[in-house]
Amino acid sequence: MTPAARTEGVTLRDWLIRNSEALQALGAMATAFAAMTALVVIPYQVAQADRIQRDQTAREIYREFLNLTVQKPELANADYCALKDPGQTTAYAAYVEYLIYTAEQMIDTSPEWRTPMASYLGDHMSYLCSQGVWDAQSKEIKGLIAELALSCEAEKLCE
Repeated sequence: MTPAARTEGVTLRDWLIRNSEALQALGAMATAFAAMTALVVIPYQVAQADRIQRDQTAREIYREFLNLTVQKPELANADYCALKDPGQTTAYAAYVEYLIYTAEQMIDTSPEWRTPMASYLGDHMSYLCSQGVWDAQSKEIKGLIAELALSCEAEKLCE
């Protein structure tokens, strides 16, 4: 081995030894930076994944609601006051409850769904007005039903 080669190898080794503390500090800083980045990025990723999952679930619920409406159009177009059979009344009440649940899920994904859901709910005002207080729903749905309930005075209530 030539003296120049030995000098180069020794120089790199010497440089690493001389700068080992600085390199360790740099490594610690890089690790701390990676940890801080993870503290910011991971919660964001988890929140985004949760939002995507909620949106997909809401859309599945909406699809099921549309399926139910197609399979049972008599529930979608029912006149609550005209229902006499207890089985029909129970099925209709369950349909409207599912509609409310669907509206809650869809509005939670996007406020743009408020108008279409209000339209669906508006078709069932006789039932909604006759039921009175809606405590189990979210604040959004309570507000929407309260807005729709303003028409309860004009709505034909069952005698």
